[in-house]
Amino acid sequence: MRKIYRREIKSGWLRVWLLFISVTVANAQTTQTPTIQWQRLLGSSRGLYPKQAIRANNGGYAVVYSSVLRLSESGGTLWELKIPDSPDFPGYPNTPTFIAAVPDGGFGVLTYNQFKWSLARLNSDGTVRWIKSFADNTSSSSSSSRQFTGLIYMTDGGFLAIADISYSRMGSSAELYKFDNTGVNTIKTVIGFPGGNNPRPTSSAKRIIQTTDDNYLLVGAASGTSSPPTDWVAKLDPQLTVIWQKKLAGRGLEDVIISPYDNSAFIAVGSVTGTDTRSLTISANGDITDSSKIANRASFTSSFLIAGTNPNSHTIVDVVNERQGDIRLQTVMGKTLSYQQKLGGSGAETITGAVSGADGGFLMIGTTTSTDGDIQGKTNTDAEVWLVKVGPVANTVYSVKSGDWNDPVVWSCNCVPAAWQNVTINNMHTVRLDATMPAAACLNLEIIGTFSMQGSSISINGASITLDDTNIVTN
Repeated sequence: MRKIYRREIKSGWLRVWLLFISVTVANAQTTQTPTIQWQRLLGSSRGLYPKQAIRANNGGYAVVYSSVLRLSESGGTLWELKIPDSPDFPGYPNTPTFIAAVPDGGFGVLTYNQFKWSLARLNSDGTVRWIKSFADNTSSSSSSSRQFTGLIYMTDGGFLAIADISYSRMGSSAELYKFDNTGVNTIKTVIGFPGGNNPRPTSSAKRIIQTTDDNYLLVGAASGTSSPPTDWVAKLDPQLTVIWQKKLAGRGLEDVIISPYDNSAFIAVGSVTGTDTRSLTISANGDITDSSKIANRASFTSSFLIAGTNPNSHTIVDVVNERQGDIRLQTVMGKTLSYQQKLGGSGAETITGAVSGADGGFLMIGTTTSTDGDIQGKTNTDAEVWLVKVGPVANTVYSVKSGDWNDPVVWSCNCVPAAWQNVTINNMHTVRLDATMPAAACLNLEIIGTFSMQGSSISINGASITLDDTNIVTN
């Protein structure tokens, strides 16, 4: 009993001492931009359809460019798949465009060939479960053209795809296709903002998300009576019937997420002048409740939104024209701009997709012509597909259960804490670190629960702390 009591006293002293280190370091810490963790060049971007990156539901990422590329958290290739020909059109190659993650670790992929658009269902190992054609590829027709702009997985197990359909001299509308979990197209509908007296009304769908009430929110651009396209937002019910739709000032919305600060509201981005990025907060009934703009955006480019793992932040990604790193990240923490970061080199970069990582960082896909700056391994100025993963902005990881330090399921990020992350051991949780485990590292350590460390070491902000098997602290 005395031995146990003595160790508890030492453990308690250790907790206080570690907390002192944590507080001291935290007081000296300022917000820092994240560092690049890894990057990859995927080859020439010529002739490729939209390039997209998503987070897989069983860890890592999936990327669509000329094929489907499955990556680990650290960017290593797990598998790569060229989508096979559709059964009803053998001999005509399929090109993947958009991808959506499925809870079982698989994916849905929108793909097209010379004649048809299809939906493919992939298993988690990259094998094809089914491919089903559903719409004509009328891009070569003189009377109409169809181009898909997105695909999402729905909570009922099916998929929802959106497209723009143009009718030559009759304007354009948004097409929506709803599929069940076997790939059967259960609903097809066309929607658009009423054009009034405009002889060629246009309604262009850019992004759609499922809302917390199992309805849908669609954003894009629409024209009214004799007016140029402006921001368009529409709320749809599960049958894809319009509940309400509104036009908002701007040149069109490009992305939308559920607000991290109020899950009944939304944050959308677009542009007003073409050389700015405008962020809007949209209420549940479609009214603008907040708006801000950031200048110096490159013309004819798009912006993207990332709802990160930090529940009190979001990040806007767009493109500037500065030749010192064109991809710009603007992270908002607690509704206040926290920092800006630019990625790239002296050439030109574009961004075609962005997604949050499990660790709170970001993975972006785009193109680059640079051979310097942040770009590594590129020796020519041709445009290449560029994948770049940066670390987390809010470097906070907290325990969600008791267990071993090196067990990912113990932590909120589903990852082992890294040296750049702040770590909190929550109340009622005991986290163990002993001689059988690798040495641990973090930026700051806050212990509200219990930290049991024996015969191992932890590095806190670069300072190594070691306990031997009798719980004696050594530096």
